[in-house]
Amino acid sequence: MKLVVDTNKIVACLLKDGKVRKLFFSPFLELYTHQYAVEEIRNHENELLKKVSKQAYGFILNKAVSKLILIKFSPKDEENLRIAKCIAENFDVDDYPFIALALKLGIPIWTNDKEMIAYSLKSKRYLALDTKAVEELIRGKSLDEVKGDLKKRYFSQRNQN
Repeated sequence: MKLVVDTNKIVACLLKDGKVRKLFFSPFLELYTHQYAVEEIRNHENELLKKVSKQAYGFILNKAVSKLILIKFSPKDEENLRIAKCIAENFDVDDYPFIALALKLGIPIWTNDKEMIAYSLKSKRYLALDTKAVEELIRGKSLDEVKGDLKKRYFSQRNQN
């Protein structure tokens, strides 16, 4: 399964040997991100090293980068970038590169950004999945079932707040 992975999922993989790391390195996932995501992580290395040893950080980051398919945007991507910026203004403009990449490749985004996920379900212009949804897809649930579960989780949760 092909997914765009956001920076927070890469960081979660670096910091904790848990569910996200296990999924991240699953042979069932082909993960894409934009070049800036890795640069952003490297720019925040000092903050991340307060949470994990330098040796573990270096090892996992190198392993993660070798798993990722890094995409650079070209002038041909201007339209997707423009559309993505307009979409991301509805929740967090910094997320536009992930949306642009999802639009370019026609694949979902793996994130736990609740606003990005909810907006994707409402707008139907792209699809954003949380970790639970990715797990369900790997286990064989259909995309329609997973989207239905996401709608229940995100919209009933928002109504309760």
